Amino acid sequence: MIHKINTALAFLFFGILFAGCDSGTVAEKGGKLVVTTGMAPTAWLTRCIAGDKADVRALLPEGRSPHDYAPAPQDMLAASRSKLFFSCGMPFEENLVAALKQSKVNVSDISRGVRRIPFGGKEHHHHHDGETHDHDCSRDGLDPHIWLSLENCRIMAQNICRELGKADPANRAVYEKNHAELERKLLDGEKYVSEKLAGAKGRSFYVYHPAFGYFAAMTGLHQVAVELGGREATPAHLADVIRKAKQDKVKVIFVQPQFSPLGMKALAKAIDGEVAEMDPLAADVLNNIRKMTDALAHGFSAEAGK
Repeated sequence: MIHKINTALAFLFFGILFAGCDSGTVAEKGGKLVVTTGMAPTAWLTRCIAGDKADVRALLPEGRSPHDYAPAPQDMLAASRSKLFFSCGMPFEENLVAALKQSKVNVSDISRGVRRIPFGGKEHHHHHDGETHDHDCSRDGLDPHIWLSLENCRIMAQNICRELGKADPANRAVYEKNHAELERKLLDGEKYVSEKLAGAKGRSFYVYHPAFGYFAAMTGLHQVAVELGGREATPAHLADVIRKAKQDKVKVIFVQPQFSPLGMKALAKAIDGEVAEMDPLAADVLNNIRKMTDALAHGFSAEAGK
């Protein structure tokens, strides 16, 4: 409820702001293009392509959960003074995008062309008791964590490069060169992931919140989420997860820094396993996916008794 009130107040503030001033006039900072994104991973992709030709910031700070986040008025004001705003389909971006379209900011959905998948998969149970399922993470039943697939990152990078070039034609060649370099690194990353997890296809990994659907699809793995429809797992469901984890011979349980690790530590203890961290919101997408790959490879080795 507090989150909804904060969002409504911020949206009202933004409407008043647009009505009273020309909010799209500060489009450059120190001679650089000013670009705002909703998420830290999309800001990282943008910086890789923009280089030193743009000042890029993300509204959601790295490490902060989007589930209880509403942009503060000062964040919305800063976004309104950007030349470009890049969204990727996170629910908290919706009201902001609607407001920015009233300004002179060029709003672009950089997820265009990404094939979205259902959020959570079959292990992620749904509740229908008058509240929208996972309202703060998925309002349409589709997984918003699209940057956890390097193929998706390559699609977003193409969109980012195109929009930067349109907004700043004088530096289009720089953006295209940087994009080509990023494309090569992302392809190398895909090869690394494929080789590292080649023998693990079909295996399951256990997480708290089902944010890793695109990563699972990319690697041929299956994520099992402990939470129930965005809520704490019931004792009965937790007992079911423990039983299944033992059947799968799971030895590593993955926790996300945006959620309390206590329940996952208890689960790891119950299966005589260990806890490791995977952060779906880390800014450096490429390095993060490599780290996730290494953590999973280690976990599967432990399960095999190697």
